[in-house]
Amino acid sequence: MNKILVIFLLPLFVFSQNIKGKITDANQQPIEGASVYLDGTTIGTVSDAKGLFEITSKNKYNTLLIVKYLGYEDIYVSNPYEKEFFTFVLVPKQNEIETVLVVKDGFTRKQKLQLFREQFLGLTKYGKACKILNEDAIDFNYDLKTFIFTASCSEPINVENPLLGYLIDFDLKDFYVKFNFKTIKSSNVVKSLFLGTAKYTENSIDEKIKKNRNDVYFGSAVDFFKGIIDNSWSEKKIILFKGKFSVNPNDYFKVLKKEDLYEVTVTSTNKVSLSINGVKKTNFYADFNLLYRKKRQSQVIFKTETFFVDSFGNNSHKDQIIFGGDIGQQKAGNTLPLDFEPELVLEKKN
Repeated sequence: MNKILVIFLLPLFVFSQNIKGKITDANQQPIEGASVYLDGTTIGTVSDAKGLFEITSKNKYNTLLIVKYLGYEDIYVSNPYEKEFFTFVLVPKQNEIETVLVVKDGFTRKQKLQLFREQFLGLTKYGKACKILNEDAIDFNYDLKTFIFTASCSEPINVENPLLGYLIDFDLKDFYVKFNFKTIKSSNVVKSLFLGTAKYTENSIDEKIKKNRNDVYFGSAVDFFKGIIDNSWSEKKIILFKGKFSVNPNDYFKVLKKEDLYEVTVTSTNKVSLSINGVKKTNFYADFNLLYRKKRQSQVIFKTETFFVDSFGNNSHKDQIIFGGDIGQQKAGNTLPLDFEPELVLEKKN
C-alpha cells in the first residue's frame, strides 16, 4: 500500500506592514548600523548612514520591536505598529564593573553547563544538536539554601541549530531551575523557566530541514494555540482531556476577535485558595491533558483566566501558561521564528 504525500502551504492573509524610523544619539547625530528587529522572528534590518530604517513584513505579529546598538541601552516597543514613523534616541550604557562572587557549591562548571544546556536547549534531538557558540560568557549561581540554580549572560547567547537551519541570538532575561534538594541532575528538576528575546537568522535550508521544521511545529504549543483560535482541533489531531476524559474544547475556551488579536478566556471549576497575611485570596487555575496523534502526551496549566493570541498562534502570558510532558520538553532547541509558515502535509493511501 503506497502513501502519497501532498504538501500545501497553510493559507495566510497577506497585508504589507511597514515599520519606519530614525535612530540618533543624544546629540541628534544619526547612528548607522543599529540592529532593528521584531522579537522572535527573522524580520529585521540595520539603520543606514542617516540613521534611517525600514522593516517590511506581510503580517502583523504579537511581539516587540527591538533596537540594539553596542554600548547603548536597548529599546523595546510593545506595539511596533502604533506609529507610522518612530524616532529613537539611544542612551549610552553606564559603565558597570561586574562582580562575580565565587561560592563553593560542590558542582563544577562542566556540570553546570550541562544542566544549562539541558534546561535551555532541551533534551530532544533538536535540543541536543544545538551548539552554544559563546558558552564562556554565561555565569552560573547555585543557592545552597533554596536549591535554585540561575544563569545570566551579559551578551546575547549565540545558538546554532543545524537541524532547523537557524542561528539564534537569545538575550537571556531570566533563567532558573528549582530542585527540592542539593542536586544538579535534570531528572530531579521540580520547575524550570527561561525568558528572553530572540533574533533568528536562517543559515541553511534543504528538504530535510523543511521536514524537521514541520515536525517541530505540528503538535507544539504554537500549534495548540492556533487550534484554539481556529477551532481546528480535528485537523490538528489534538485531543483535549479533562482528567482522563476527552472533552469539547468549546466548553472551556471562549475566543473573541479583537482587531489583530484573539482574546481567549479559559473556563474551569478549579480554584486555588491561599491565605496571605490573614487575607483569603483565590487564584485562577485550570489544567488539561493533551494528546497529539494518539501518542504524544502533554499537560497544560493556566494560571491566568484570559490571554491573547495572534493569528499565528503566538500567545501572551507565557509565564502563566505552563506545559509539561511532550510540549514541556520542547525548549529553545525546538523553537521556530514567529514568522515561520508551516507546510500542511496530507497523507493519502492508495
